[in-house]
Amino acid sequence: MIKFDEALKVILENTKRIGKEKVFLNDSLGRILAEDIFADRDNPPADNSGMDGFAVKFEDIKGASENEPAVLEIVAESKAGGELVEVKNGTAAYIYTGGLIPKGADTVVQKELTEVKEGKVYIFKELEKGSNIRPKGGDYKKGDKLISSGVKITPAEMGILSAVNKPTVYVYRRPVVGILTTGDEILDLGEEVKKLSQIRTSNTYSLYGQIIKMGGIPVIVGFAKDDVNDLREKLNYAKHCDILLTTGGISVGEYDLVKDFVMEVLGVNILFWKVAQKPGKPVAFGVWGEENEKLFFGIPGNPVAAMTVVETMVKPALRKMSGDSKLFDPIVRAVLVGGYKRKKSERLEFIKVALKFEDNKFYAVPYRKQGSNILTSMLSSHGFGLIDIGVNEVKDGELIDVIVYDTDFMRS
Repeated sequence: MIKFDEALKVILENTKRIGKEKVFLNDSLGRILAEDIFADRDNPPADNSGMDGFAVKFEDIKGASENEPAVLEIVAESKAGGELVEVKNGTAAYIYTGGLIPKGADTVVQKELTEVKEGKVYIFKELEKGSNIRPKGGDYKKGDKLISSGVKITPAEMGILSAVNKPTVYVYRRPVVGILTTGDEILDLGEEVKKLSQIRTSNTYSLYGQIIKMGGIPVIVGFAKDDVNDLREKLNYAKHCDILLTTGGISVGEYDLVKDFVMEVLGVNILFWKVAQKPGKPVAFGVWGEENEKLFFGIPGNPVAAMTVVETMVKPALRKMSGDSKLFDPIVRAVLVGGYKRKKSERLEFIKVALKFEDNKFYAVPYRKQGSNILTSMLSSHGFGLIDIGVNEVKDGELIDVIVYDTDFMRS
C-alpha cells in the first residue's frame, strides 16, 4: 500500500498527452488550446479615438477655458471604419469612438467639453497632449504571443482568436472515458428489482457527470456481472477508450475479478493497488495500449469512495491527458467548525465539508455522516478537508487544508 502523494506521482508520470484536432472557433469554448496564438497585426492597427468628440492639434487648444474657449473650424469627420482625414492649424474634425486620428491631430477633446455653433466648435478646457487617443499597438503588437498552448478557451480567448483571424484552431482531443460497472447486485435504470439485495446504480451516472464536467467524453461500457465470461465480454468493449474506469470488483473478495481480467483482456500493467487513503483504499491504477498511452483506474464500488477517487486521482490525469496546463483544483486554508475525531490515523482522510466565506476567512463544516456509502454527503459538500496521516483529532477552530472541487459556495 502506497501513500496518496506517491500514487498521484505515479499516475501523472505515466499520463501522456492525447492527440490534437482542429475545431471551428464557435465550437472551441472549454477546449484546451493545442497551439500558441500570435498577433497577426497591431491592435489597434492605428491610433484611434477612445471618445466621441473632436480631434485637434494640442497647440490650438492651449489655454482654452470657460471664459476664453478655443474656437476651431470643423473641416472633417472621422468615424469607426471610415477613411483617414486631415486637420490643420485652426481646424478640428468630428471624431467618434474608434475613429482614426486625423493626420495632423494629436489630441481628442470629449464632446462634453465643447459646443458647436455655425460650423465651428468651441472648446472650453485645455487637455493634456495625447488625451483620449488609443495608440497603435496599445493592446498588442504584431508577433506578440497572446495565448499559450495548454490554456482552456474561455469567451475572452475566443475574442482574441477572432481578432487574430483564427476561424479554426487546434485543440487537444477530449479523452474518451469508459465506465464499466460491476457486480451481480447492480441494476441499470429501468431494470426491475427482483431481489432485496439488488440496488440501482448510482456510480455509473455520478461518474458520467464528473467526466463531462472535467472535459472528457464518458461512455457507458456496460454492466458486468460477477462472471468471468461476462466480464471478459464487457472489457472487450472498452478497447477504444483512452481511460477505463471500473467500479467495484477491485477488493479482495472471491468475486473481485476486475484487476486480474483487465490484465488478461486488455494487457493492463498494474502499477499500484491499494492507497493509504480514506475513502478509496482499494484503488488500482495501470497503463495499457500499444505505447502504454491508455490509463486504467479500478475504483471501489462504494459511491463516495468512487467519486472521491475520480476527483482526486482521475481528474488531474484527465486534465494532463487533455493538455490542460492546470491539473489541480485549488486548496484553501479553512477554519474547521465543530472539530473532527477519528480512531485510526494510518491513512490520509478526505472528509466532505461544506464551505462558507465570512470575515475574510474560509470555514469548513464537516458533513455529519462520512461513510463511503453515504452518497447524500456529496450533495452539500464543496470540498475535501484533508486529515493527514498520524492526526487523530482536529479541534474546533483549527485550520485544515481543503481541496475545493465545487465553487458554488462563492455565489450569493
